[in-house]
Amino acid sequence: MAERPSIAIETVLDWAYCEAKVWWQTVGRSIEEKAESLISPRTGSILLQEAIQGILKLGYQSHQKGNDFEFPVLLGTLWKVRLGKWGLNHLREKMAAYSVLYEDLMIRFGESGDIRKMGGSLYDNPTWSHRWRDLALSNGLTDLRKEIDAEQHKAGLGKIKKDNNTDIWKEPIGLADAFARSNWIVENNVFEQESIEGVGEEVYVTLPHISVGVTPDLIRTSGEDLVYEKHYYGIRPPRMKDLLGDYTIKALFSAKQEDSDKEASSVFVRHLMSGKMIHMKPRRAAGINEIESMASAVQRRMNAMDFSGPRMVNGWDACGNCDYKLLCFDGEGIMQHYNLPLSGRISLADDLIAEMGQQLKGYTEEQKEIGIIFARVFLPFVAQNPGMTKDQIDWLITGI
Repeated sequence: MAERPSIAIETVLDWAYCEAKVWWQTVGRSIEEKAESLISPRTGSILLQEAIQGILKLGYQSHQKGNDFEFPVLLGTLWKVRLGKWGLNHLREKMAAYSVLYEDLMIRFGESGDIRKMGGSLYDNPTWSHRWRDLALSNGLTDLRKEIDAEQHKAGLGKIKKDNNTDIWKEPIGLADAFARSNWIVENNVFEQESIEGVGEEVYVTLPHISVGVTPDLIRTSGEDLVYEKHYYGIRPPRMKDLLGDYTIKALFSAKQEDSDKEASSVFVRHLMSGKMIHMKPRRAAGINEIESMASAVQRRMNAMDFSGPRMVNGWDACGNCDYKLLCFDGEGIMQHYNLPLSGRISLADDLIAEMGQQLKGYTEEQKEIGIIFARVFLPFVAQNPGMTKDQIDWLITGI
């Protein structure tokens, strides 16, 4: 039986938002890693997720060996190693100061703090408020963020756009905020290592024509029950309406671990910035029809490396606060520098040439000539049907 093609729901949703996000994770990552000595292109949000997932994995692995370490210790070690790798050790003192000032402001805007909206309610997103902007400017937080983020390109993040009219608190987070938020998250969350069964492990929804992967941040057990936990990193708490419409959550409702028939009895959503948990009872098969059609369509496009123009061709504001914004606008811009549609075709051609060279090693020149005649008939058909899977191509060849 032919193996089903597989794609991650996170990739499907990134593609739906802007193909450049997927390009940075595939073709762009490969290009940049070669050029920058294995410093992968990343965003501030990815850097934050890497830090939290990193310490959860270290904690889980240590616990498996009978050693338990405090998460603040693991986080401090992780950042020390990474800053050393990137040649940014000289920023450690500034980053520590930034984290303290950031925490002080977050506390003032929190439930036990003294800052409220006019009606007395809490700010959903304090960093977007005029009060935050004014206080951050007066206590030196804004200047520290600019100084730290000015060197974030050494860690693979996009260079900061020098524009005095830009409100940095409404722009994607950078190195400074990734560091400060990671400390805040560790202080405001309790992770019970005893119940953790997996960290960042992909689980799967098996559909008739495609397998869709989805990654819970934690897989936990509660007695005999299996529990998936999804983490939200944004400052604004997620609304139940948004969670019910989130296709990542819908996929988790029906996902199973590889080689297992056991389904999760609960999905928990953890808002990391507040430490609050939302319990969601799985609704089996929710959104399955849409997930399968979206996944199949994106899989075809990805097989063909069919990237089109990214959002950024419509200007800076069109990208909103997308995490990849700084990477896409860095220097002359992603389109002028890389030309997404062309780079996709070049990458596909490079892979094809390498694979053909490997496959033809043991053939004579006469046999190769027969292959060329066949290719001249077959390739135009493939060109008219982009995104064909390997199994589909095998099926066509066996019919000749």
